[in-house]
Amino acid sequence: MPVFVGETILIRIGGYADYDIGGGTFDISMVNAPPPPPGAPENDECSGAIEAVIGDNPIDTTSASDSIDPYSSGTSCNALGVMNQDVWYHWTAPGEGSLTVSMCNIVNFDTDLVIYLGNCTSKIEVACSGDESGCLVQSTGSAYASVVEALQVSAGEEYLIRIGGWGDGQNGTGNVNVQFVQALIESLTLSSVPGTAEIDCEAVVSGPCDSVVFAAGLGGSSQTTVNGPFVAGDLVTAALPVSSIQTMIEVCATPYIGNAPGSSFCDEVAVTGPITLEGCSAPLLAIPDAGEPVEDFIDISGDPSIVLWDLQIEAHIDHPDASQLRVDIFSADGTTVTLHNQPVGASGSIDLTWWQSGNANQPPYDGGGWMQPVGDLSAFTGANPIGRWTLSISDEISGETGILEEWCIRMYDTAPVPSSGQDLIIGDSNNLVMVGREGSQASFGSESVMCNGGTEPLDWFANPDPRHPMMAFNMFRLDSDRLIQIGGSWIKHGWSSAQADACGFGCNPSPTSTYTGVGCSDTYGASGNAAQINMGPRSEIDPWSGGFIYEGSFLQSDGGPWDQVEQRLSVEDDDLDPALHPGSIWISEVSVVHPGDIDHTTNHAWEPIGVTGSPGGNWSMNMSAQSQLGTVQAAWPGASIEVVQPLPAIDGRCYLAHKVTDNGDGTWHYEYSLYNHDMGRNAGSFSISVASNVEVTNIDFFAPTIHNVFFSNDDWSAVRDGEGITWSTTDHASGASANPLRWGFLYNFGFDADAAPETGMAILGVHSPSAIPYIEAEVATPPTAPPAPLLRRGMCNLDGVFDIADVIFLLSYLFSSGDEPLCDDACDSNDDGNLDIGDGISMLGSLFNGDAPPAPPGPTDCGVDPTEDALGCAQNSEGCL
Repeated sequence: MPVFVGETILIRIGGYADYDIGGGTFDISMVNAPPPPPGAPENDECSGAIEAVIGDNPIDTTSASDSIDPYSSGTSCNALGVMNQDVWYHWTAPGEGSLTVSMCNIVNFDTDLVIYLGNCTSKIEVACSGDESGCLVQSTGSAYASVVEALQVSAGEEYLIRIGGWGDGQNGTGNVNVQFVQALIESLTLSSVPGTAEIDCEAVVSGPCDSVVFAAGLGGSSQTTVNGPFVAGDLVTAALPVSSIQTMIEVCATPYIGNAPGSSFCDEVAVTGPITLEGCSAPLLAIPDAGEPVEDFIDISGDPSIVLWDLQIEAHIDHPDASQLRVDIFSADGTTVTLHNQPVGASGSIDLTWWQSGNANQPPYDGGGWMQPVGDLSAFTGANPIGRWTLSISDEISGETGILEEWCIRMYDTAPVPSSGQDLIIGDSNNLVMVGREGSQASFGSESVMCNGGTEPLDWFANPDPRHPMMAFNMFRLDSDRLIQIGGSWIKHGWSSAQADACGFGCNPSPTSTYTGVGCSDTYGASGNAAQINMGPRSEIDPWSGGFIYEGSFLQSDGGPWDQVEQRLSVEDDDLDPALHPGSIWISEVSVVHPGDIDHTTNHAWEPIGVTGSPGGNWSMNMSAQSQLGTVQAAWPGASIEVVQPLPAIDGRCYLAHKVTDNGDGTWHYEYSLYNHDMGRNAGSFSISVASNVEVTNIDFFAPTIHNVFFSNDDWSAVRDGEGITWSTTDHASGASANPLRWGFLYNFGFDADAAPETGMAILGVHSPSAIPYIEAEVATPPTAPPAPLLRRGMCNLDGVFDIADVIFLLSYLFSSGDEPLCDDACDSNDDGNLDIGDGISMLGSLFNGDAPPAPPGPTDCGVDPTEDALGCAQNSEGCL
């Protein structure tokens, strides 16, 4: 019973019934009241933010309340939560440099972190952090804390640091660590000329340093060091080659004093392939206040066979309030994409380039640079860009007018590539099962183990969102003389991820199934991977960029019913029967495309499998072997493997394996297997250089049957000419009647020749229109040019004797329209590279004056001309075989 100081308490005691009477004692005890609950912390709201100092700052959110100030993940952070029971700090930058705010391993609760520039009445969110891989809650090993690293700040800028719990009810105590590193780079200017695959860098230093390191790409994959010493005001320049194009690439300039790095200054630049088509218009077109849309046009002309893979739209629109505007673009075929649509909080004009690979769409819109549009520009991918493109602008809210000053379109035949920290790596599959049969075809489902070996959680969103793994399953057979493909599935689209550790990387699990945490894995079972409801054709996916559009796809409309082999990995009984292929080895492959995957060399793996069973029955597969990362051609004993990819990397690669076998009868067998791993433009021809005097027989081609009603399975034709052998399908313009080597498939080419191998050239012809239509690779080939004729110098008339008749033959040719020598080099007795009177004088001197004999190889021995010149020989000299 609660009592209070000074209160009088009356206590009345009596019997329960008429006869209940008696005596005794009673006890009274009292304990002190519990202390009142603590009040909200001083920094519970923005107005009470306490100053953060360099180093550790205590934090306690156990009695904090929820602030109503807005926040979002729009500043590119991962897994931001609900900002439960948040507290506030303020900090002022002492100079130019970088700010790091971290709670890694120093708080006891799962956190959210948001940083604003400004004060409580006027603030802009500049950074955020929810669950960060490798940043753990103290003593948990699994829950995540928050960190913002290397936020660029300027002297005198005021920042607000807001920290709360990631989920409802999450609060706690610990420390917030604040660090500042002063900058010695005053500015960084970046540019890249389209098609150069190079970034030009200019950094101005603001203080003394010994060197500046420029690094581009994830992990500084391309970097160069420029040595000083430098003083304030010095301009430091560098040119950085890069391997990726059609993407934004971050470049950081880091000053060093001795071996100690200072604060890095980072910026981004667009790196693209050559501009295929472009057009501009400067209409100075008035935009009426709250009126009908106004339109301007750009007519694009050029090769009608060009295919559009990527585009940018640059616009300069003078208007006082961009939040009132809507901007759309219409392609020549009528496809529409919204570029800009009345964003909340926008102000000022529009001065930018819309690009799907640009930065997130958010205010301000008048700072130049590259920004993603509201819609998706990949809607134009694969279209013919020729014709009229229309830009439509409308002012949707009354009060202001504007002017469309200028706009431009730049088009590329190069697809964008990922630039994330996500790295999908294939793990060890252990199960391949037969799931159905139609006649002589058996169908299979394969287990797939996918691990995230990157530095960021791996996207795993279900359709219609394209950010998920897309799995292809293949089967091959290694015979005594070659490796061939005998089956290939459609694409299995992933939809949700578990958080296991199948690859042994050490799993930091994602809190949601829409990501695979760093180091984590997810395994899809064999039977589930054969479920046709989530399968679509490979042709709807760009294997280089991972691009996929669900709207309008075959997958969207395909609800079945399906037979037992459709879309699945299906193989003919005759290709599986060990009795028909004694000594052969069967191989299973898993290949996965993911739009965020930065390393395509580890997204496919193969392993040998044991096959038992009989035609018409059930086939059993033994997958006890260990999966091997990389191309399946590594299973082909004695073969050499070359990577065939355009440079710069405007598209993916093929792997070309080659092997030469001595037939033992004076001939050699040349075998080539070409595997298209991730080349979106496909391969349409394949050529091997072979000299005209080499006899070629048994020219062969093999391709697996592609089970797709939209594709041709016609064999490639083979042509032997004076330069070599060329296999080819029909050209791109022939449409579905062509059978190019598409991604995830392997084709074979072979022949016999009566000449031993040398190093020659293979040429891959790209099937779809491309700025780089042919790609070369050095491989084993027969001799690629006829051997140089053997000659005996001075024997001009080829009668087998060096005498005065040779001089007369030469002079007759030079001055009397006599017969042309059959070997000019033999007549060039002084080997000066010319046929003239000097050669006649040289021969006469040798014959009659005791002068030196004609130049090597001379008139006695057979040999080739040791010097390069324009002269040649149509045949060997007499006596030279």
